[in-house]
Amino acid sequence: MNKLYLIIYTLIILSACNQQKSSNAPKDFEDIDTTLQTTDTINTKKTLNDIRFKDWDRSDWLDNEYIRTLRKYLDDYNKGIVSNTNLDPYKEQIKGQFVIYDINPYLLGGAFIRITFLDMPNRVFSSWIYSEVNEDKEIVESYEFRSISIEEETTDMTKEDILQAIKEMDGIKLW
Repeated sequence: MNKLYLIIYTLIILSACNQQKSSNAPKDFEDIDTTLQTTDTINTKKTLNDIRFKDWDRSDWLDNEYIRTLRKYLDDYNKGIVSNTNLDPYKEQIKGQFVIYDINPYLLGGAFIRITFLDMPNRVFSSWIYSEVNEDKEIVESYEFRSISIEEETTDMTKEDILQAIKEMDGIKLW
């Protein structure tokens, strides 16, 4: 019984507070600012990836400085100029050429490149190549290797499949 009185008392108090608030509300729209904001406050500045990949078409995605930077890094790794413990278990299989499996703008800037090696066609490696952008001139000034690792994903591709795709598909090539 006491709980019932408590609930009723609480409802009465809430109702009284609500009526008091509504009595202070404006009686018409004179006190309300109905002016619409006519200026755009959204930043229209280009993102760095917008600058990096402006006007790129399919051929740009298949042949670019991001891929060349990755190729140079792999060459330096194979020559012993740089070391990479992620690649050491696959050193013999990654000495040769690779083909682009997938390439996209990377959220952290630059390109996210997935590759498969001709001598290891059933495995995919993912890499990140960053690029420095001059925002004033809206140009890419330099490229930098950031990372590479093997993915858990495997493919059903064979060396012959890759070579056949290169013959049949325009723009695909060995790097």
